[in-house]
Amino acid sequence: MANWFIYNKKENYLNNLKVKDITKLEALILANRDIIDPKLIDMFINPSLDKLHDPFLLNDMDKAIDLIINTIKSNGEIRIFGDYDQDGIASVMTLMDGFLFFYDNISYDIPNRVEEGYGISKKMSNKAIDDKVSLVITCDNGITGFDEIKSLKQAGVKVIVTDHHQIKKQDKGDWIDQVLPEADCVINPHRLDSSYPFKDLCGAGVAFKLMSALYQKLDGDLAYLYSLLEYVAMGTVADIVSLTDENRIFVIEGLKRLNNTEKLAIKILLDQAGWERKIDEYTLGFILGPLMNASGRLASAKLAIDLLMEEDIDDIKRLSIKLVELNNKRKALTEDAFNKCDQIIIKNSYDKDKILLIYDPSIDESICGIVAGRLKEKYHRPTIVLTESKDPSILKGSGRSISAYNIYEEIKPYANKLVSFGGHPLACGLSIEKNLLEDFRKFLNENETLTKKDLEESINIDAQIKIGNLSLEFAEKIKDLGPFGKDNPKPIFANKQVDIANISMLGKDKNTMKIRFHQNGRYIDAIKFNAKEYYDYLNLKFDGKIVGNKIDIIYFPDVNIFKGVKSLQLKLIDLR
Repeated sequence: MANWFIYNKKENYLNNLKVKDITKLEALILANRDIIDPKLIDMFINPSLDKLHDPFLLNDMDKAIDLIINTIKSNGEIRIFGDYDQDGIASVMTLMDGFLFFYDNISYDIPNRVEEGYGISKKMSNKAIDDKVSLVITCDNGITGFDEIKSLKQAGVKVIVTDHHQIKKQDKGDWIDQVLPEADCVINPHRLDSSYPFKDLCGAGVAFKLMSALYQKLDGDLAYLYSLLEYVAMGTVADIVSLTDENRIFVIEGLKRLNNTEKLAIKILLDQAGWERKIDEYTLGFILGPLMNASGRLASAKLAIDLLMEEDIDDIKRLSIKLVELNNKRKALTEDAFNKCDQIIIKNSYDKDKILLIYDPSIDESICGIVAGRLKEKYHRPTIVLTESKDPSILKGSGRSISAYNIYEEIKPYANKLVSFGGHPLACGLSIEKNLLEDFRKFLNENETLTKKDLEESINIDAQIKIGNLSLEFAEKIKDLGPFGKDNPKPIFANKQVDIANISMLGKDKNTMKIRFHQNGRYIDAIKFNAKEYYDYLNLKFDGKIVGNKIDIIYFPDVNIFKGVKSLQLKLIDLR
């Protein structure tokens, strides 16, 4: 069971109460998320497209737009370099679809995950040179593509980099300098010389800012521009960037349009996946995201691009079925790999390590990150999963981390020994010589500074509220604070000593726990998925006689819809 902590941000709360037209609930939830700037509060409570930041505040944006317009005037080919994950796919579509309003001499290229790896490959840059492309625009990559961009420039190809990944830094002694690729324009909110108000855009978000600037300059159709937010919302949720500031607006407006989309590909893909409900952030993160990602993991991300650009219904259906099949295969591979890695941890007592480093040659390289994420969740410690590459002497893989451990910064001192390395605080990708594996494990665990508390799962509670005081209206107000995700987690509440009136295990595997609580003369239903461990805990605690006893709970007040009828239902987060 996790450690429970109640937020204590009274000063934030009192500050937020001064904001005009804010409710006590909004003031509390935003205070607990450290959202206290009046402008950010207004963007949160009253999200609207007119509150998006001026795209020309991004460095090099004006030069990039002039370069694009000159390329269009000379009828030069524009090629978009994307990435193979959902954000990369969304970025490519944002640019491709956005350009098509003005211009059709455009093409795209995406690296093959296994054969070429992340970012601009030599194969991509050489092909662009051979094809006599006039302008290359990168999206969701490019900030570390130094050699490939240099080759493009030497061949006379103009290059605009749009990216959101961290900038390479160089210690100059008295100051830290940034190292940028030799592109004509580098658009990245993480530039050290950037004054852009919001840093945490995803790749599709940066691509959208480029399109926004172009439409502003050429007086393009704003309704068409904002239709691109369907893609941007997908990339924003799937890439797990902050769901505050303008990202919140992107997702809210994107979801509005997705639920009334005219894009047959999205409708048919969701139909093939069996999704018949309203499209929300869960749909983007756990249905559409994995379906799109599966193409880049097990085949080519170009399948997803082809699907989104296809207009023939039969071809759309064929490609949708293919993506669903690939995702089902990915699920099976992931489950098998997770179980293998878990056994390796147990067999070798790696769970005594604070940083988990697991190597298994049978794991598909494309799912190392997913498996690392699942192991990180189980053991609550940073995890790196490696497998063999095409070169048997080189291991490749991915890492996922916890909030207390900046995996990118912690590994960076070892980077000169790695074949390749990149990432951000919570995730990384790397390649390493096989004979350095144990040396790397030693480095990770001898240099870490994590405390016992860092490695314990903790749950932050927004407030204590008795469930007998809840209403359906309250749950609906909570939903209005979404979409939920990074920096805006679902509000969580606690209630001590709640009476259990009934309990049962549901589902084919009897793994879903349904509890009926009794309080203040009311019965309130609660549900918890993957709850066998919790049910066993309660059985042991109460000697098999759970009903009639009291437990402490942490919950999220949810709205359950059954046959069109809404009701209050709690989603249990934890109990004791």
